[in-house]
Amino acid sequence: MVLAIAALLIATFSTQASVTTSPTPASSSTEQVDFTRKAIRRAYDHVQGNNIPDAIVALNDAIQSDGFEYLPGDTRYAVLVLAAQANTENGDHTAAHALWVRASELAQANRNTWHSRLAAAFRNRDYPDSAHCVTTIARRWPKTLNKIRDQAIYRIETELGKDATQADARQALLESLFNANWTDIDGVANRFWRDLAQILLAKDDVQQADPVAARIRSARIAITMRIDKSFDRITQGNPDRYDINRLAADELAAARVAVESTPGQLRLWVRLQQLLLDTLQHDQALAIADDIIAKTKDGDGKSIYEDFDDYYIWVLNQRAEALARLGRWDEVVEQLSRATRRPENGGMNVSQILNLGWYYAFLEQPAKALDTVSELGEMSPYGRMQLEMVRLMAALQQKDEAAVATHLTYMREHRADAINTWQNALLFSGDLDAAGDLLVERLISEQWRGDALASMQGYADVPRTPMEAVRLQRWREVLAQPKVIQALSEVGRIENFDLAG
Repeated sequence: MVLAIAALLIATFSTQASVTTSPTPASSSTEQVDFTRKAIRRAYDHVQGNNIPDAIVALNDAIQSDGFEYLPGDTRYAVLVLAAQANTENGDHTAAHALWVRASELAQANRNTWHSRLAAAFRNRDYPDSAHCVTTIARRWPKTLNKIRDQAIYRIETELGKDATQADARQALLESLFNANWTDIDGVANRFWRDLAQILLAKDDVQQADPVAARIRSARIAITMRIDKSFDRITQGNPDRYDINRLAADELAAARVAVESTPGQLRLWVRLQQLLLDTLQHDQALAIADDIIAKTKDGDGKSIYEDFDDYYIWVLNQRAEALARLGRWDEVVEQLSRATRRPENGGMNVSQILNLGWYYAFLEQPAKALDTVSELGEMSPYGRMQLEMVRLMAALQQKDEAAVATHLTYMREHRADAINTWQNALLFSGDLDAAGDLLVERLISEQWRGDALASMQGYADVPRTPMEAVRLQRWREVLAQPKVIQALSEVGRIENFDLAG
């Protein structure tokens, strides 16, 4: 890639050597322009010799020189792109990002420039600039949005949502995606449209919020709207649109059509499994997993399912969940134990190892829980909170007060990484007054309110381990606290739904 761009640069450079569209330098500046051109030529020679570090030095000399701005726009653009690519190849992603920003500001910038800027910004965890890139791409080249991974777009929006100073940028991102008719790989974007509708309602723009909300097809997302009073202006007058049983049935029917039309995509089967579990059809979810396991037992998974490596572990995870919903605890542990031996994203299967640790803790086998998670390495901040939760439950069961204090301290300090996990930590540790205070805080918070309200609802009962049953009983006691009832009355309501809890 660097060589190709270097060749393009020299072609442009040669063609325009005697032509300029930039301000003509004064005679006193001729030497500066000559210096810049010589630096570019040196950079090209270094690239040809595969000497990227020295090429970067020469490119920096050119870009930082006084003569650079006198070069034609095409040449300046080509130099910036070459420098960005060279720095990327050399591992300096911060420098690469800065160069892509400069290149994208020139008239020669195109969709590839902006996609490259996005890649660099995302790699550097610069989520505001990542959002700016996605917004620009959605507005100018909406058909190329499918080149951006869904997970990246969701991550960018989530990170913006954590920073109140980015509220306008977040709204612009969501509106640009809505206007571009963006959907994720499953053909939906329900959470985005709910969040955008909520933003618009907060600004009293009911006229725009209603058609945005009309795109929502998820029963779970619709629940979060029915129970939140901030949505009343669009939900109360549209009972059919927010009929949860109808939405759940429609989702399930659409998922069945999807697997029938594209049976070779395992992610569609995983989604169908999840919807079956949601609607209490646990035996069917289990049967799907068993059928997939049987078809792939001889090592033919990749030939049958194009995304086998990415999603097979989730088929196994959903099988374990189905077994849990049927109260078959020993089989849950056996299934998760097998699942942990399969890689996740090419490395250790952190997700299933954590899930197995959780189940050992739920089954009050603390030694096995701790042994299961003992060799986990680096993980996301959210994953680390799940790890601490496993360790906390084990410490509580072993009556290790020092360990309990250590894990509670860590989780308290990092609660924002997984606030619902911190809520459960307070329940498991028996601090119901603090659990009530936290729930009130979550109900007041715009960022945390939706998940808090959803967790307070009444759902269909499913089998639970004794430890889970204790947690649920304590949760009901928290919900009955006067301070919680008062906070709830101001922002939402509790209903009962026929989906799994």
